[in-house]
Amino acid sequence: MKTTYFIRFFSLIILCLLSFQAHAQQWYHVELIVFEQLNTYTDEAWPQTSFDINAPLSPSVSGKLIHPAKNSTLIQTAARLQKSRDYRVLYHRSWQQPIMTKSNSRAVSVQSPDGSIKGSVRFFKSTYLHAALDLQLMQGAQSPRLIESRRIRSKKLYFYDHPKMGALLQITPL
Repeated sequence: MKTTYFIRFFSLIILCLLSFQAHAQQWYHVELIVFEQLNTYTDEAWPQTSFDINAPLSPSVSGKLIHPAKNSTLIQTAARLQKSRDYRVLYHRSWQQPIMTKSNSRAVSVQSPDGSIKGSVRFFKSTYLHAALDLQLMQGAQSPRLIESRRIRSKKLYFYDHPKMGALLQITPL
């Protein structure tokens, strides 16, 4: 009888450990570059919108769900963009964060030091990884906004395009 209790207790412990591992979140290194496209000529007009950033996480402040990290993978890409007369890098930052389900995900604030870019990026996992960007180029009366959500894969570079700005995003599992 003692053997039966021991086997049940041991099985319960194993199941609890397996359950804990299944619920543990995978952490990722995120690197984001946002740049302005300088030599674009378009007759598009963007409506004037009020922009409220609802992003509780900041890549510069360490917490339970985010840790600052050094820019690593896209340094040369950012340097090439900055050297070009067609682009101006406004934001280049890296951080580490877990990617959770859509209902549990939290947005990360994206703000350039000079205030020219404001917005957020949110990552979530359903069957696949997803990234949702909401970025606004602060340009006086007309402030173009890039809003896009798409399925992504880790270790791949993604380009988000807008007539006045662009973003490069890469996530890598830790």
